[in-house]
Amino acid sequence: MKLAIISDPHGSFDDLKAVLDDVRQETEHILCLGDLYECHIGKKRRHERFHHVEDVVTYDPNYEALLTFPSLGGNQEERIDEVLAIDHPIKTRISSLPEQMTLGEACFLHGHQIKWRENWEPLVEKGEYPLVFIGHSHISGIYRKGKSLPWDIETPFSLKKKRYVINVGAVIFDREWCLYDTEARSVTRMRA
Repeated sequence: MKLAIISDPHGSFDDLKAVLDDVRQETEHILCLGDLYECHIGKKRRHERFHHVEDVVTYDPNYEALLTFPSLGGNQEERIDEVLAIDHPIKTRISSLPEQMTLGEACFLHGHQIKWRENWEPLVEKGEYPLVFIGHSHISGIYRKGKSLPWDIETPFSLKKKRYVINVGAVIFDREWCLYDTEARSVTRMRA
């Protein structure tokens, strides 16, 4: 199966539409690793409660219409859920988003749950899944034993029977995504 893995659209209609148009040339199987939305409330104000959606997040019905694929919850969704004190379709959507998913030998999570180096390289401890797909930092890369490996755009990277952390990059601004071929055991860094 070919699975398109996207992350961090942060409410950008134009960037998400461009990526989805690109993705659908390769596959209809899509998973988002989170941060579908951009929370307008910073971390320092997360103890406050808000009763107007527009104070917390931009609600765009056109953007909502693009969200036809499964997604995980990211740190933006966590904060929106925490500070938005009223019922709203966005709150309903994000309350049902899981924190992680698995598929065969792969684990998918947003990435805000793990530790990071100062240069935004992930520190993922050994675990039961040899492949860990993340987003969060907006910096695409493949990591093995804590070291970054070369990963060129549109060049499949063959995954040996070892442990890898794959950061799929960000939809917002960079329009990056990852094509994971489960049968070939490869990942391809893509850009719309």
